[in-house]
Amino acid sequence: MQLSQDYRTELGGNPLRQIPLELREELARFVTRQSRVNPVLCRVSDSKSTYGKASAKQTVFDFANHVVAKLDFPFDIKNFLMKGVTVRVKKYGFKRAFNFVTSRSSEVATALNALPVHFNQIDTEYKRVRLADQLTSLSRLHLNKALEAGMSPLEALQSINDATGLALWIPHFLPKAGNDDSVYFSILARTDDDAVWLRAINTKVTRVFETARRAAGMVSPSVSPYASYTSRQWLKDRQRKQTEWLEMMTIESECGESLNLKDVHDASTSNPANRRNELMTRIAGCQEYADANEHVALFVTMTAPGRYHRLKKHGQYFVENKNWAGYAPVDAHNWLSRSWVRFRAAADRNDFLYYGLRVVEPHVDGTPHWHCVFFMPLSSVAGFSEQLNHYQCQFDADELRHQDGTINHSAVNARIKIELIDSDKGNAVAYIAKYISKNIDAHKLDGLKDTDSKKVDLQESVQNVTAWSRTFGFRQFQFQKTPSVTVWRELRRMTNKLQDSAFERIRCAADSGFFSAYFDYMGGHTIKQTDRPVKACYEEKENKYQEMVKKISGVSGLTVSGELLTLATHEKQWSLVKKEETKPSPTVLSLGTAESGGSRFPWTRVNNCTQDQKRSLLVKDEDYLKWYFAPTRGDEPNIKSWESIRPAM
Repeated sequence: MQLSQDYRTELGGNPLRQIPLELREELARFVTRQSRVNPVLCRVSDSKSTYGKASAKQTVFDFANHVVAKLDFPFDIKNFLMKGVTVRVKKYGFKRAFNFVTSRSSEVATALNALPVHFNQIDTEYKRVRLADQLTSLSRLHLNKALEAGMSPLEALQSINDATGLALWIPHFLPKAGNDDSVYFSILARTDDDAVWLRAINTKVTRVFETARRAAGMVSPSVSPYASYTSRQWLKDRQRKQTEWLEMMTIESECGESLNLKDVHDASTSNPANRRNELMTRIAGCQEYADANEHVALFVTMTAPGRYHRLKKHGQYFVENKNWAGYAPVDAHNWLSRSWVRFRAAADRNDFLYYGLRVVEPHVDGTPHWHCVFFMPLSSVAGFSEQLNHYQCQFDADELRHQDGTINHSAVNARIKIELIDSDKGNAVAYIAKYISKNIDAHKLDGLKDTDSKKVDLQESVQNVTAWSRTFGFRQFQFQKTPSVTVWRELRRMTNKLQDSAFERIRCAADSGFFSAYFDYMGGHTIKQTDRPVKACYEEKENKYQEMVKKISGVSGLTVSGELLTLATHEKQWSLVKKEETKPSPTVLSLGTAESGGSRFPWTRVNNCTQDQKRSLLVKDEDYLKWYFAPTRGDEPNIKSWESIRPAM
């Protein structure tokens, strides 16, 4: 469109340059349609309409300014919202587009406000590494000042917290009065480690950014179910880097044995197939144990209140939930956890016997809900169901009633649903198998759709579910009231037969994968974990933060004669060793790209000097980052040793 001279002059600092071409063209067409001059000339006029409204040019500029000002967000969120604005301008006009920008930008901004710093300071990997280095240096500075001033450990930690916002990045590091000084020593040591800072920053940024994408509408059955497309790509990149690291590492024992770390990983439960097989073995064992004891099974579905859900179902479609209060998926999970803790305490007080498995999975909008299979005697069903209903509906009960005060049964069923599993139609394993597979590797789910949205294919969306759980750190599977899986795994490490018959039968049951027998030999469903005949043994070792931590060393239990028998299962000490490199072809670093956040080298003449191999441009990104952010003051911080700190404090 040909523009007038004054319009072209204003275009230099014009917000139209900051919006996508498609939206810019749509605004240009609007100006052309509303222009009061000959459309053939296509000249923009400042003349007012007959009703005293703003000119077309002014309307477009005001709208563009509003959009640019409101959408100051990370690139992927901004790009998604811009597309939404373009569609609404084209279909419905400026009013609907204006309301869309205002509401969505407010929700996204609220989510991003959870970050201690502005998002543009941590939106690339380079920036996050740089911030971690800065916070580490700041922590060291204030720790040295605290030592010189003779402050106590708590006062030193509070000083670091005030300077770095430690409690905002790592909430469980929040200083608390009354704790032992040894607690503060380990926290102070961690504030001196840039790896701790970087891990905390990455965790915070990943969760807040995904919450903001969910608020923007990027998590839905029509866009990307369960998790955003960006989160899915983040998972793929993370898995690729993990695979590369596994392939270049080995583990060596003190006896000289060497194993490929990738092979060890594939043989463990870190392998999705092995993880799924173990879960299915354990739940099938619970079913066999229940059948032997004539127990019944309940299938329970629990959901958070409506104000935690981004979308709600309207017929066959999903629409925005006007009652959504901006809560993140973690908030919904915490609500369910609090209700479950209250119920569990009440069940213990009333001696309700139950055992089974709880699975956490997302709705299509990313809101978590729980699926559970519980086994119990028939006499416990009524009391168990009544108590669970009570605590699940105890809070946010206003949405469970109609305006006249009567109970809204559909809302109650959405909050909690308890079904007695009919063994003639299928056992509990068949009920829960789909949810286990859906949340791990989608094994044998070809062609199956999500129960909420038929648009979502479970086979294709398994990566989204994994990205969702990794982003928010949810524990997807948790068994209730069953014997320790740690003991189960440790017994399976043992190959030699034991002379004690009671111990040996438990070991044989675990080694053969006979979980129902293992469950029975470990005391069944009526005793507490502390009363099980075989327990895990731990030994204390000092970690790099100079605190004593427990590490598994074996198992112990009472023999037939009543003596305590301890068996070591970790006799060999293994250490990680990097494989000998075969000098792969060098990778040239790209400078000034959006991913790198700009050039990593200063634009000075120093770069023209001859550099050693360590500083060459032909190095890998990981190696360069390690060199670039290595403290110039040396590997060790410029502070006293922890042993010399304690008397001074």
